[in-house]
Parts: sequence; C-alpha cells; structure tokens
Amino acid sequence: MDDQMISSDTTAADLLNFDIASALKTPHNARLYYEVQNLKKLVNELVDYQIAHPLAEQTTAESEKQIQTQIEKKEKYIRAQLSVIKTLYRQSVLRVREEKANTADVKAVNDALILGLHNLKYEESSLRGEISAAENYDHKYMKLPLISAEQYLEEFPEHKELSEHDLTTARIEHEHQVRLKLEERRQEKLKQKQKLIAEVKKGKDDLTKLDTMVEKFIEAAEPIKKVLATD
Repeated sequence: MDDQMISSDTTAADLLNFDIASALKTPHNARLYYEVQNLKKLVNELVDYQIAHPLAEQTTAESEKQIQTQIEKKEKYIRAQLSVIKTLYRQSVLRVREEKANTADVKAVNDALILGLHNLKYEESSLRGEISAAENYDHKYMKLPLISAEQYLEEFPEHKELSEHDLTTARIEHEHQVRLKLEERRQEKLKQKQKLIAEVKKGKDDLTKLDTMVEKFIEAAEPIKKVLATD
C-alpha cells in the first residue's frame, strides 16, 4: 500500500510540474493554448473584480453604474476572447481532420507498398524454387555420351574462352555433327547391304532357274539315255 501511495504521489507531483506549453509542437496549438490562458486570466480578473466590488444596498447609483460598466467591459473582453478561441478551435478541428485524411492516404500507400513487398517476396521465392528445380532437373543432354570438356578443348583449342554454357552447347553440337556423320555412314552401309541382298537374291533366283533348266534337260534326255542303254 505504501508503495502504491508513493507511486500515486509521485505521479500527481509529476502532473503538477508538467509544462504543457513545452509539450506543444505546432505554432497553432501553442497559440490556442496561449489564448486559453488569456481567457482564464480575463475570467479570473472578472471574478476578482466582482468579489472586490460587491453590489450592496449602500452602494450609490453612480458607483453601481461604474461597477456594472467595468463588469460589462470585462465580459466583452471575455466574449471576444471566446470568439478567438472558438475560431482557433475550429481551425484545429479542421487541421486534425486534414491530418487524419493525410494519415489515411499515407497508410493506404504504405499498405500498398507492404502488399507489393509481400508479392515481390512471394515472386522471389517462386523464382528461386523454379531456378532450383531447373538446376536440379535431370536434363537429357546430361545423359548424352559427350566427350569430356578437356578432350573437346584439346580437339578445338579455339574454344577455350567459351563460357560453361557455350562450351556445353558446342559439345552438344559436336556430338550432333558426329552422329550425323555416323548416320550418313549407316545409311551408306544400309544401301550397300540392301544392294548385296538384292545381288544374293538375284543369284539365288538364277540358280533356281538353272536348277529348273537342268532338271528339264535331264527329263528330256531320259529317252535318249534308254535308247543308248538298249543298244
């Protein structure tokens, strides 16, 4: 309880010693605070004057008129001061509304930027995933029986300055050209094979025809053979 009381006393003391004027940041609010203090001063002066000059039965008409004139004069100052404060207060309200609108606009822009940043981070994450997938993809060219880079550069030293990508492309193209030449040779061999097959087939056909002719000759010579055998 004592600690709480000490804390409360300390807070109250801090509030009593708090300088509001030093906490005001804008000239307009400082002006409004200054005019409010003037109003308090005028009101206090009016109250003090009324206390110092009470209207009693023994007060003369002349004195009462002077007192009333001073009171009305002070009330007039107070009304004028109130008018000034109302004007300043309305301006403060308008400025607060304007600041709120500006704050809302800035917040909207900030929210849009944050959303854009999140979208960029998402796109970055997606792109990194795609890049990683592409780097780890089992490309078909990696299964090609390419000659090694060292062997290729020994054969084509003019390509030593190529980048890794261009060097790989050149090796693939080299393999392609080699395969084209092999395919040409295969086609040539295939033609030769087909030609030999055709020649062999023709030879077989000729032999078949020759066998047929021989058989017919033997059949035709059979009567002659019998006649010769009888003689």
